[in-house]
Amino acid sequence: MQAVPTYRNPLRRIEWVLDDSRLSRTAGAKLTRIALAALFAAYGILAETFSIVRDHDVKLTAFSFLIGAAAILSSRLGMLSRYFIPVFLGLFAYATASGYATDFRLGVHYKPQLWAEQHLLPGTLPTVWLQQHLYHGRTGVLEALSVLFYVGHFFVPLIFGAALVLTRRGREFKTLMFTILGASIAATITFVLAPTAPPWLAAEHGYLSGVHNILKSSLADLHMTSLANVEGDPSKYDITAALPSLHTTFPVVCLIVAARARLPRWAVTALAVNLVGVIFSIVYTGQHYFVDVVVGAAYGIAAWLLVTTLSRLELRAARAEAREPAAGAARPAPNIA
Repeated sequence: MQAVPTYRNPLRRIEWVLDDSRLSRTAGAKLTRIALAALFAAYGILAETFSIVRDHDVKLTAFSFLIGAAAILSSRLGMLSRYFIPVFLGLFAYATASGYATDFRLGVHYKPQLWAEQHLLPGTLPTVWLQQHLYHGRTGVLEALSVLFYVGHFFVPLIFGAALVLTRRGREFKTLMFTILGASIAATITFVLAPTAPPWLAAEHGYLSGVHNILKSSLADLHMTSLANVEGDPSKYDITAALPSLHTTFPVVCLIVAARARLPRWAVTALAVNLVGVIFSIVYTGQHYFVDVVVGAAYGIAAWLLVTTLSRLELRAARAEAREPAAGAARPAPNIA
């Protein structure tokens, strides 16, 4: 009978049972994984298709079933669970706390980003310039791509994180998720202390002219009705959380982690293209000023530096602790004769 390893972390024990035990590698277990993966994939595809056809919407929950199918088929379900369960608990706590925090927010600021862009960037504001030259009052290929990159902000970190787990890059996964969570917490504090309006909201209140909420109109034109109804509704989400731009923070963090992990060039290039696409999307559609983009990138870099520094200190302390018993064992006994 195979000896059962002892793990302090119960999630690590579950991972061993599901992925690495002798039972998990039997022919019956392999057939069970194939059947479960097929069911997960079928449900994810059907649920996503039904959501797109009926509601013209993309569901993150249904999409996660496809990631689960890949994890089951590759015998990585235990590993995926071990890494993602703490992350989901952290995100849940963050979402709950940020929901309460909005009750204590101060007055909305409309002018700081306008002042910054007028004094730091020559000529017309980037959002105004882009809409004047590229927007023709209807939804075309450019607007559809902008919607794709905007919505992808929620999916790319999840896909990237799952890929890191499935390829056994646990340290990079932890860096990615803790950095995103840390930057999100810092951004929420900023949103509470200094809520700021995006360009489309500033235009609605007369602080800016020549700016349209292209995202909302494009979602409606693409028949993504449920998302179009949510967009700009202050009862559905925080519409005064413009600075910093978390839409910029997340892809910046993904790109840094990928580059530092020396992932294949095609993967780093894809994440770089995603970052450029997201930045163009949020500025062009009037969701963020370019100043929001710069500050969002700074939050991501600062959070990454903090997480990696703490990780190095933790690793250094663990190595020092591991060396102490060895040094003590090697020390000769005192001569008391």
